[in-house]
Amino acid sequence: MTGLLTTIAKFVLRRLPAYPAADYLPLEQLTLESGLRLAEESYEDERQGGLLRFFEGKADLECPMALDIGSGFGGRTIEFQRATGGHVVGLEISERAALPSLVFARQMRNADVSFAVGHGEALPFADNSFDLVLSYDVMEHVADPQQTLRATYRVLRPGGWLLLVFPPYFHPTGAHLEGYVSRMPYTQLLFPASVLRRAVDEILAERRDGYHPQALRPGDRLYGLNGLTIRRFEQLVRRSGFEVAWLELLPLLSPANRKYEPWRMRYYAWVFRWLPRLPLLREIFTHRIVAALRKPASP
Repeated sequence: MTGLLTTIAKFVLRRLPAYPAADYLPLEQLTLESGLRLAEESYEDERQGGLLRFFEGKADLECPMALDIGSGFGGRTIEFQRATGGHVVGLEISERAALPSLVFARQMRNADVSFAVGHGEALPFADNSFDLVLSYDVMEHVADPQQTLRATYRVLRPGGWLLLVFPPYFHPTGAHLEGYVSRMPYTQLLFPASVLRRAVDEILAERRDGYHPQALRPGDRLYGLNGLTIRRFEQLVRRSGFEVAWLELLPLLSPANRKYEPWRMRYYAWVFRWLPRLPLLREIFTHRIVAALRKPASP
């Protein structure tokens, strides 16, 4: 039965192949040149409306010291620094990303950003170091979301803010396969994770281009994904010690969706407007979880 499901999964995945191979360059093959190209892309993406657009008019971002968890190649970090007006530290798990980030920042003549290597679960910073922590499309990738919230709480100063944006696991592309296997939506809803992993492994082996995503970590449902759902995230927040300023579930066809205008979603988005408020359905019809969490000013 498992073999049959794997065959069906492979058939489904192949109906919409992944984007070109250049878009899923393995980290170990990253060069400074390619890293700088990715830094430029993330910089332009944030300028056109990345993380900050979700909090525009809702949060005062100005602060002396901020942390960008999952800073990628540093382009967004520079925009975050301009929004905060203080110093911003970008954190990534590999030096291969941190080095191009630093070089790009210096090319942009920005001396108010710096970069560190580490994991969200064990932030390499002292207690009460930051006024603000930002995290864009990263929470679904950390190995342990609960420990990441604990570590963030620790490094925030009393009264500090954590601003999070990320897609839930059952988002149409929540399996994150579009970069290296398939653009078929909702595959993680159609197939058990074990079947999907096996199908991905077989497709990659048959393709013979040498690419494979990072190894599974304890607790991962798919490669590089912890499987964080809306329900689970809400449970973690309730136990985190953070105060919830707001926790918003954006509809799948919300104006925040990059394809809202090109696909003329305004004409039919109303059909999906209320679905994030319904049990179960909200898991598959939410575009992004947007959360503003505050560390209490006093114990």
